[in-house]
Amino acid sequence: MEKKKIIIIGAGISGLSAGIHALLKNFDVEIYESHNLVGGQCTAWHRKGYDIDGCIHWLTGSKKGTSLYSVWETCGALSGETEIVDHDPISSYIDEKGDIYYLYSDIHKTEEELMRISPEDKKEIKHFIHIIRAFQGMNPPTEKPEEMMNKFDMFRFAFPFILKMKKMQFAMSLSVADYAKRFKSQIIRNLLLSSTPNILAANAMFFMLGLRTTGDGGWVQGGSLRFVQRMQQRFGELGGKLFLNSNVKNIVIENNKATGIRLGNNDTLIKADYIVPAIDMYALLYQLLNNKYRIPYFEERFSDFLKYPLISTVLVSIGVKTNLGHRPHSMSFKPSREVIIGNVTHSFITAEHFAYDPAFSPDGNTLVEFLFPDFNYEYWEKLREKSKEAYKEEKKRIGDLLVSELQKVYPETEGKIELLDVATPLTYNRYCNAYKGAYMSFLTIPGNMQKNYKGTIDGIDNLFLAGQWVMPDGGLPTAALAGKFAVQRICKCENINIKF
Repeated sequence: MEKKKIIIIGAGISGLSAGIHALLKNFDVEIYESHNLVGGQCTAWHRKGYDIDGCIHWLTGSKKGTSLYSVWETCGALSGETEIVDHDPISSYIDEKGDIYYLYSDIHKTEEELMRISPEDKKEIKHFIHIIRAFQGMNPPTEKPEEMMNKFDMFRFAFPFILKMKKMQFAMSLSVADYAKRFKSQIIRNLLLSSTPNILAANAMFFMLGLRTTGDGGWVQGGSLRFVQRMQQRFGELGGKLFLNSNVKNIVIENNKATGIRLGNNDTLIKADYIVPAIDMYALLYQLLNNKYRIPYFEERFSDFLKYPLISTVLVSIGVKTNLGHRPHSMSFKPSREVIIGNVTHSFITAEHFAYDPAFSPDGNTLVEFLFPDFNYEYWEKLREKSKEAYKEEKKRIGDLLVSELQKVYPETEGKIELLDVATPLTYNRYCNAYKGAYMSFLTIPGNMQKNYKGTIDGIDNLFLAGQWVMPDGGLPTAALAGKFAVQRICKCENINIKF
């Protein structure tokens, strides 16, 4: 019997996950990727002997025994041989006097540290620890899509949330910035504000802390590039066909059914039984589908970025000719002068070094990254339209400023700068074809609980959506799950067992 053929558009995390899961169900699978390498936004780039990681800083599902670990294991991204670094402390803050304060992966040590900093905040500290505990072990369902769950499945998934509902509703009702104000101590406020983008609902911070305090959310040695290369290898070993430098012009729809794709390189038509777009949702709807399909879910979100914000980043990477391994891997501090990135003034900044991973710098050297959340793509777009020189000069100004600040807090780096690289939201748009440079999908802010999209488009049969855009807030784990779920929906159409 001839195998059914699936075409996947995009070789990022979601596309590779979909491809691997489809091959495990004996489909004929082809992936078409416009870039010359796989990974999508799970990416890194080489500069002067350094690797700059543009994606992973910690990974949900790095802990063996968790349901997400089994997904990564199926995809080949993680195995028993993969080295995971679990940072302790999680983060730190250094004040003007040089005293350092920590958030630890050991929740008891964190409570002791906060009590040491501010005994007068005892009641709020106890509440903070209780909420972290409520978020421990809270992961998305990984077994199957929501619409395939029976009543028992739904109860099993929802029960832990129901027990902790009050604490979770509280965490979602406040932004990180507003939650930090509940503490009298400015040091504790700064510790919390440096951990998570301040516009987000506080549940994002508590999810991260809940994860990290249970031994999950570790750093995968080798970073994004090697992580995704293992998935590429797994896809190839299973017999998948990967076509790089292959830009898809549009998806062919015949009699309300997706029947193939047309390549932009040479207008070649390629037929298939099923199509799985695993790409940026804006590009899918307004380019590959020629803006012919109305989807209220996405139209609402793409038209209201105040209610449904998209986050990008300004990433400043500095290579220094010294080993910073004796320093905390993540250090937040108040800059000595005004730091304006885009149109936002940052009251404190965070330096994260990669001395613990030899893949990122030459022997004895260290890569340091400053990451600034950015919500104003238009600022960079207008600057670039004004002139290339104005854009380059602004990147240089930012880079020089961060070098100066790094040398003040780490004086051993002075005179030892070998590399300075500044990436903006325009970089992520150009390099990853990411709408507005967004590295995640629509974010949860206070009073606005996000929901998943169903994974299909009304009026098109045999097309199943993957990618992080169908599962807010997005990120690598949801991208991998969306790829798996797309294949399970196809399996249901073919009366194939959906279990992996």
